[in-house]
Amino acid sequence: MTMPIDSHRGTTVSPETYYELRRFYLDQLDARDRGFTQEWLAVFDDDATITTKVLGGGATVPKSEFAPEVWKLDASFHEKGIQRRHCVQGFTFTHHDGLVVSRFYGLFLVVDAARGACLQSAAFISDVLRRHGTTWRVISREIERDDLGRLDTAAHSVPLG
Repeated sequence: MTMPIDSHRGTTVSPETYYELRRFYLDQLDARDRGFTQEWLAVFDDDATITTKVLGGGATVPKSEFAPEVWKLDASFHEKGIQRRHCVQGFTFTHHDGLVVSRFYGLFLVVDAARGACLQSAAFISDVLRRHGTTWRVISREIERDDLGRLDTAAHSVPLG
């Protein structure tokens, strides 16, 4: 069965799972900020997808296509001496048929010696996660950047169940 991401269905996670998921995201974003591209990409299933207007113009993009773009982006930041910082808040986690839907807000800063810290973008992020051993894997991610407009989420669906 497939359905659009909707955190208003399902049940909330236990407090233990909530803090486990928060730690998962802290570790994931720490890897992103430190430029540990492989570690960041490793949290995505091999057949994971990302939907964002930054890649594919809002179409769903498989990991096989977004991973090379992430490597290029990270290399360009490194070459320019730019440090990124991901600031996230407002997490909600909901169970759906053995999966977890995560929703949160993010501010993305870029920092360089010439300009200091600048807000690059603000976004609303929705993930579908599955348990993978003692941690989690991202099955799909939708990123709605405020400066690029809303995604047509009715056209996108994620596997649930």
